Amino acid sequence: MMVTSDLIGRTVSKNSTLIHFIGEADELNAHLGLVRAILANEDAWQFSWQNACQFIERIQRNLMKIMSHASDTENKDYYLNEREIVDLEKETARLVNNIPKQKRFVMPGKNIIEAQIQIARTVARRTERMYTAVHEENALCKKSGEYLNKLSDYLYYLSQQESLINVNFINQIAGI
Repeated sequence: MMVTSDLIGRTVSKNSTLIHFIGEADELNAHLGLVRAILANEDAWQFSWQNACQFIERIQRNLMKIMSHASDTENKDYYLNEREIVDLEKETARLVNNIPKQKRFVMPGKNIIEAQIQIARTVARRTERMYTAVHEENALCKKSGEYLNKLSDYLYYLSQQESLINVNFINQIAGI
């Protein structure tokens, strides 16, 4: 059996749900880093990039805290506080108010940033499922689970905002 160590030095199977969850969260963090890098590109068209970049970096820090919590459940420093959930909900609501209501499924791929955010959204959903599996084996902070649950909604609406910004920008340049 292949093994690794968790944050506090316990030997854990590389096939454990904990290690799978940490891998999923790590992958999500990398996708979010790519989204942030694309948005922060000086040559990018996105007008909302600064706010989104700062918020995504905050999400990345929270993901690292959640991963640490899953690996060291006794350390209260790794618990998310209610404010993180409230702020994620507020930012999601702000995005919802800025985009038209969707009446059908959205096909990802309108532009590069929208597609990359949609990839991050699907990885966020998978990460949440793995968090639930770890939580079933070893009780974790419920706020972390709530946060992961709301994260995919935020990413969906962020993708739609960025898609609209790009479409409006292209239409403006084209004189449409």
